[in-house]
Amino acid sequence: MGLFTRISDAATEVSGHAGLTKDIRKAVKRGDQEAASTFRTGTLAAALTAKGCNARGEEVVAYVEKVVAADGDGQRTGWLRR
Repeated sequence: MGLFTRISDAATEVSGHAGLTKDIRKAVKRGDQEAASTFRTGTLAAALTAKGCNARGEEVVAYVEKVVAADGDGQRTGWLRR
């Protein structure tokens, strides 16, 4: 794997996680208590480290579980589809 490919892949990861982080902030601003209490992993950690990526994935699962428990369905999690 060449240096350009690694840089390009990293930029793509950062961009994608930055978009998700922005959506998380919007959900919290709208008053989504489950989002506010679940997401803690930062954009760079999620994009550039295996530990952060795994943590972000676990947060998404926990968020969906909390929403389903609170609402009885996953309708509110639609913003996670990217």
